Parts: sequence; structure tokens; C-alpha cells
Amino acid sequence: MMMRKPFIEVVEIYKKFGDVTALNGVSLEIYPGEILAVLGENGSGKSTLAKILYGLYFPDKGYIKVDDVVTVFSSPAEAKNRGIFLVSQRPQLIDDMSVLENVALFLNISPSRDLKKKLEVTLRDLGMAIDVDRGVYTLSYTEKQFIDLAKALITQPRLLIVDEAATYLPRELKLKFLDIIKKFATRGGSVMYITHKILEAIEMGDRFIVLRKGNVVGVFEKGVDVTTIRRAMFGSEEYLTTFKRSPKKITHESFALSVENLIVFDEHGKPSVNDVSLNVRSGELISIVGIAGNGQKELGEAIAGLRKAARGRIMLNGNEITHAPASERIKKGLIYVPEDPFREGVAMGLTVAENVKLFSQSKVSRELLDALIKKLDVNPSNPFINVAKLSGGNIQKVSLARLLLTTPKVVVAYSPTRMLDERSKTLTLSILQRLAESGSAVLLLSEDIEEVLHISTRLGVMVSGKIVRFFETPDLESYREDIEKVMVHA
Repeated sequence: MMMRKPFIEVVEIYKKFGDVTALNGVSLEIYPGEILAVLGENGSGKSTLAKILYGLYFPDKGYIKVDDVVTVFSSPAEAKNRGIFLVSQRPQLIDDMSVLENVALFLNISPSRDLKKKLEVTLRDLGMAIDVDRGVYTLSYTEKQFIDLAKALITQPRLLIVDEAATYLPRELKLKFLDIIKKFATRGGSVMYITHKILEAIEMGDRFIVLRKGNVVGVFEKGVDVTTIRRAMFGSEEYLTTFKRSPKKITHESFALSVENLIVFDEHGKPSVNDVSLNVRSGELISIVGIAGNGQKELGEAIAGLRKAARGRIMLNGNEITHAPASERIKKGLIYVPEDPFREGVAMGLTVAENVKLFSQSKVSRELLDALIKKLDVNPSNPFINVAKLSGGNIQKVSLARLLLTTPKVVVAYSPTRMLDERSKTLTLSILQRLAESGSAVLLLSEDIEEVLHISTRLGVMVSGKIVRFFETPDLESYREDIEKVMVHA
């Protein structure tokens, strides 16, 4: 019987950024027809490994073997020439160019009729009806992500590196995206599937490698259980808090946040928020949950001043802020926590320390800075590292620092844990819960029932831009099935 040979081997790869060790002697192999799931918490080295395999970073030590030939890629072009392609959570497309022009640029060829035909067939195979002559700026995030995947698949690659690429996709399209990856492997392609989501990894992977602080701490075969992977990722399960709603009765009669008959239009002139009214008292944590695309994001952005309200009123502690700029709302005590810290949560050109100080109205000492970084478990823990060098999850943690520096009157958070591993997710939700217990009014907007179910004092369901029902009970868990039915069938 012939032994299987790996398509690619990573041998003793080391990588440091200044004093921070990102990868510490990592070795692995990926076989044809296999999905290797690479897991680790935020900042464990997963994305650094992906970038080395794709030629974006050069290792300090170690090498790569492709078809048993030793190599190290000095550019993505070299990796692509060997059939290796990267699809990440941030689509690599130029907005000012058409879809076809983007793909031609990526492949370093002219945007010919043949390429256009090939691209149209590839997109059709992916189930996406997209005009390839459209400008990328007109596309949704989901469409961009599928085009990024099509860019790779059109070349018939040998290895797909999928780095958290399904993170922001709506559930149905996420399942379609993951099914395409599985079919690619079934046809003989190799996949490195990078994620911090354990259940997703178990669903996708044939083998599993766990990284922690740049080290391989576990290698597992199919059939491994969640607990085993969780222990390898985090070292313990002590961080897994069992959330309990605060038994404290809300006594405030006035509302810290009021939304009255709010209408918000999307980019196409259609109402994404349609006559929504809600009230949040100080000390309350109210959640609005719905399937992606039902208006939760637009509601949060309108309250934060990032999206214009067409009609209705937004009140903060009795003062109207409907048309106030975002900066004024911040001064009045409203903090917005977005799902995407790259775009809205932090200043990417500044260091961790500079970003933290942006949110403070008083001087931030080095001791306080170090304490915040430790509490939020930002990795690496260097306050003077540029935020752009952090992983997505650690950037989100930096954006959360403002919640610990101030006592905001109102917190509006939209899917704040989507990018986070389990430990960081638990920490974030506990911060929101403690803020409510300390007197802040917290509005948590989400697409994930698990994110909101155990900490909400009230829970509303949003469908087609409307809040169609509120659930208020000491035991929301017992209403899970009813909540899910309303989300899907209302």
C-alpha cells in the first residue's frame, strides 16, 4: 500500500515581530483532498502562519516543502504560481475597478472575453448571479467575499487557505460558502481552514491542529470532541462563565435611551429600519436579535449617528439627538461598539496606547494601560505596537477598552463578539453585563441567539426592519424555540 504524500509541509517555522514571538517552531502537513482545521484563540499565530504560506511574510527560520521540494515564498505571486491561494475575512478587492478588472489584476492577465466567460461560469457554479462588469463599490460584503473565493477557484488551485473568511456571512450564505470549500476538498484540493470557532472547525475538518501563543499544542484526528479542543486552545475552562441575569429590579422610571417611530433607509432607498420604537432604562440590558439583514445593524448605526434617520426621534436621557453628529453623542455618554473594529472601532494607524487614550477624557497612566491590556487579554501585550499588526479579535478588544475607561450612560453594541474566540466572547459579554449592573443602559443588537439569550433582561425579535415581538421573562432560555420561530417565520 502506497503512503500518502502531503502536498505541503511546514517545517519548524519561527516568526517574531520585535519582541513578540508569533510562531515558535510550527510544523504541519496538509494532504490532497484534506481539510486541515487550524484553531487557536485570538493572537495565537493562525493568521501569521497563513501569511507565511501565502508569501506575505517571510519566516525568520524554517522552510516550506511543496511536493517534497524545499521552498520559502517571498511574495504572493510565488505562492500563486505553486497553486496556493488565500481567502480571508477582508475581501482583497479594489472598489474603483470592476469585478472583471479585479480578477484580471489578481491573476496578472488582461480582462479578456475568455476570462469574463470563465469568471461568469465560476460565479454561476458558486450560485452567485453577479454582473462582472459592475464596479466593486456597488457590491455587498457577501458578494465581495464570494468574488474573492471565485478569484482563487478560477485558477484551479491546489491549496486554499481560508482564514476566518465566513465570519461575516449571513447564515444561509455561510453554509453555502462552507459547502463549496468541502466540495473543493472532495475533488482533491487541499484546504487549510483557519478559525477560532470550535464547532465550525469540527464540522469542517478532517484533522485538527491547535495553536496557542505561537506553539502547536495539539494535533487531533476526526472524531475529537469539543472539550478536548477547548482545553488545548485555552489551557482550562475556568473562563467559561455561566451568565445569570441580574436579579436587581430596575427602579428608574425615565429612559436613558428612547427610539420613537424610527425609519432608516438603506443604500437602495428601501427602509431597513421600519417604524421602530424601543426604550432602555439605566441598568437594563435589552437585546434585539434577528437573522442577518433584518435591520439590526442599521438601527445601531442610526442610534450612534453613523447612519441618517429618515423619520422618527432618538432621545438620550430626555435630549433629542436624532440629527446630532456621532462626536456629540459620544460627549453625551453614548458609546457604540461595532462588529467591525477595522472600519469603526479603532484608529488603525495608531498604537494600542494611543487608541486607548483617544477614549479617555483624563490622563491614562502606564499602570492603568497595562491593567486594561491584561484584563482584556490583548495579545501581544505591548501597548506601543501598532493596532494594524494585531489580529482581528485583538483589535476588537482594543475597541472595548473605552467601556472600561468610562461609565457610559448608554452602550449600543452590534454583534460585538462575532470576531472573538470563546474566552474573549465571555469576557466581552461579562463587561456588558457589569456595565448594566453599574447603571448603564445597554442595547445589544445581534444575529446570534447564543450571544444574547443568557444576559438579556428583555429580548426583542427584528424581522424585515420591524421589532415584531418582545420576550420578557426570568428564563428566556425556555422560550428559545419560540424566539427562533419568530426570527424565521414572522
